[in-house]
This record gives sequence, C-alpha cells and structure tokens, in this order.
Amino acid sequence: MRMSLTRLAVWGFAVVLVFAGKAAFADEWPEQSVLHGYLEEGARANPGLQAAFARFDAALDKVPQARAWPDPRLSFGVFTVPVETRTGPQRMRYGVSQMLPWFGKRDLKATVAEREAAALLAQAQSAKLTLFREIGAAYFEYAYLGKALYSAREELEILKYFEALVETRYAVSSASYADFTRVQVERAKVEERVASLNDYRLPLSERLRTLLGRPAGEILPMPGSVPLMDTNWDDGRITSAITEHNLALATLDAKAEAADAAADLARREFFPDLTVGLESIYTDAPRMAGVVNEGKDPVAITFGINLPFDQEAREAAVRQAKNSARATRLERADKVAGLEAQASRLLFGVRDGSRRLELLSGTIVPKARQNLDASMDAYQAGKASMLDLLTAEKTLIELELQYHRVLTDQAVRLADLDVLAGEEIPRTFSRTPALAGEEQARDLRVPLTQPEASK
Repeated sequence: MRMSLTRLAVWGFAVVLVFAGKAAFADEWPEQSVLHGYLEEGARANPGLQAAFARFDAALDKVPQARAWPDPRLSFGVFTVPVETRTGPQRMRYGVSQMLPWFGKRDLKATVAEREAAALLAQAQSAKLTLFREIGAAYFEYAYLGKALYSAREELEILKYFEALVETRYAVSSASYADFTRVQVERAKVEERVASLNDYRLPLSERLRTLLGRPAGEILPMPGSVPLMDTNWDDGRITSAITEHNLALATLDAKAEAADAAADLARREFFPDLTVGLESIYTDAPRMAGVVNEGKDPVAITFGINLPFDQEAREAAVRQAKNSARATRLERADKVAGLEAQASRLLFGVRDGSRRLELLSGTIVPKARQNLDASMDAYQAGKASMLDLLTAEKTLIELELQYHRVLTDQAVRLADLDVLAGEEIPRTFSRTPALAGEEQARDLRVPLTQPEASK
C-alpha cells in the first residue's frame, strides 16, 4: 500500500509537469517556459507543500504499525515463601505469552490507517494545485503591473507633450490658462501613479518569491505579458471533471472509507481476543531422596481470553464510527453542491471574459483610438478643447488597461478551475495580439504639430 500511494503521488506531480512542459513547446507565448520553471521550482522548494507531503509520509508510516502483531509478554514472579511440594520447593515462576487479536482486526486497523493516509495524499495533491494556482496568479498580477506601469509611463510622456504644446499655444494666446493648468494637474496625477506602481513592484515580487521558496532579498524580473488562453474542454466536461476528480471530494471519500473500516473494527471488539502462552515454575531438589520427578520444573500451556463485558461502550464506538461516516458523506454531498455553484460562476466568468476580450480588441479599443484621432484633428482646428483631448486620451488608455485586466482575471479563473477539477485543464497559450493605439505616445507626436504649422 505504501508503494502504491507513493507512486500515485509522484505520478500526479509528474502529470502536471509533463503537461506544462508540452505547453512550453506547443504554444506561441514565450514566457510560458518561465512560468513552467516557476511551477517546478515551487513544487520542489515551497515549505507549505513539503509539509503537506511530509504529513502524508507520516500517516503512511502508521500502516505497518497498525498491521503489526502485539508484542509477546514475558512474565516473571518470585514466591516470597517457597511453596513446598513433593518434588521440591517451588521458588519462582516465569513464562511467555502472545495475544492473538480476533480475526480481521489487524487488517481493519491497517485499512483505517491506509484510508487516512489516502485522505492526506489527496490534501497534499490539492495543496500542490493550490500552490500552482497561487504562483500563476502572482505571476499574472506581476505581468499586469508591468502593463499598467508601461501604460502610465506612456501617458506621462503624452501629457508632457501636451503640456509643451499648450504652453506654446498659450504664449501666442491660442490656448487658455485653464488648459495649461489642467494638463499640469493631470501630469502630477500620473506621476504619482507611476511612483505608486513602481513601489508596488516590491510586494508583488515578494509574494511570488515566497511562493517559490526563494531566500529573502531577491527582486524577481517583471514578466513580459499576460497570455491569451483558450481551452478545448466544454463546460460539461469541466463540470464533470470537478464532480468526479475534485481533491476535496477525494479527501472526504477516503475519510468516509476510513470511518466505515473503523465501524467494522468496532463491531469486532464484541469478540474476545485469545492469549496463548507457555509457563514454567523453577523447582529445587526435594528434601527427601527417591521422589519421582524430583526437582523437575513443571511446564504448562496457557490459554486466555478477555471478557468484553462493557457492551455499552462497544456499542457507542460502533455508533461513533457510523455517525462519522454519515457526517462525512453528508459533508461530501454539500461540498458537491457548492462546487457546482462555484464552477458555474467561474465558467460564466470565463465566457464573459472571452466576450469582453473580443469586444475590447475588435470594437471598443479601435473606436476609442478613432475618437482620439478625431479629437486631435478637432483640437488642431480649434474646434475642441484640451479637456476633450485629455478625455479621449485617458479613455483609450483605460480601455487598454481594462483589456489586460480581463486577460489577467481570465488566467486566474482558469487556474481556479484547475483546483476545482483536481487536474490541470488542457489549454493553449498564445501571445496577446497588439491593440490599436498601444503605441499612442509615439504616434501622437506625429499628428500633434506646433500651432504655427497647423494654421
């Protein structure tokens, strides 16, 4: 049993790494190899995961203890006053005995220990998937921070250019002082956001570093991007995997089986255990010569049983085990309902995220870019204010960030589904397509000319 459970643990860990390794060569997202390396590193070094598997190993060591025979019992006694017999005075007695448990008790004790170890194995596997989820979520949040920081810096460059433009126009009375101060206020706000995002890098790096089990003091490199993910499994297959392979359910199943075995063991406590032994008495030579069997030590084969008088206590033990099994199965039924509801919410989030990504990249962001272009043309023609231009520019940047936020949330939802399904759901990773207007800081420097050139 120990070998089979250990092999199961190693097999489950290998499946995840093999899948991640295949994905690294099968997709078009280059950072996949980095994330795969983080997952493998966390599996090896995370102390919480190591503790979970150590608890499983400790439980597995209970199996041979439960199946072991009771220790033989050696007895020894000295008579305070030698017992005078015809064959000689008896001075001491000694013997050895072995208790033989009722049929099946040892196997049932081992079964209880095995099922308890199986429950801890499922918990350790769940801890592994949860760790992978946390590493993935931390990685994608770190990547989103990079996008947010890049976007804020780009916006700052745009505002610097706007400020110079308004200042030039204000000098020739083509712009109001309100436009000038408005741009300065927006610039100060973005500078503060850039500083805040830069400062936020350390706690995100620390979160990921801690999950990987690395020593303190290291700042991890910022990931390049959040991938676009897709899975070939439909909602029905994912829901089926959750109800059939969820590791929390597997833990409860193992606990229920352990309680069933404990109930069978409690029923066998109504039957007595047999004790067999061998006993002898040390006898001195008799005081009179010529006695038959003089000085010989008598030997006796002994048999004994315990008397299970306390039936009430044994009946309570049976009820306890049966109620424990019933409670565990009721808990499982409640857990299934909760998992189905949680899966439904996550699957809705995945579908909704896919729709939003398509809408943002295909319609909303391009329209926002067109609106910015139109606002720039109108501003140069004197038909729009700086407020209109700032609003269009800010809207475009916020929509682009929203796109990357949805990507990040989508990745985290899929990782949550992995934990629920008890396995990594196969999916493809691809590089995020470029959005219209992502290089807005560079592009804006071309159409926004000096006022003299626009006259």
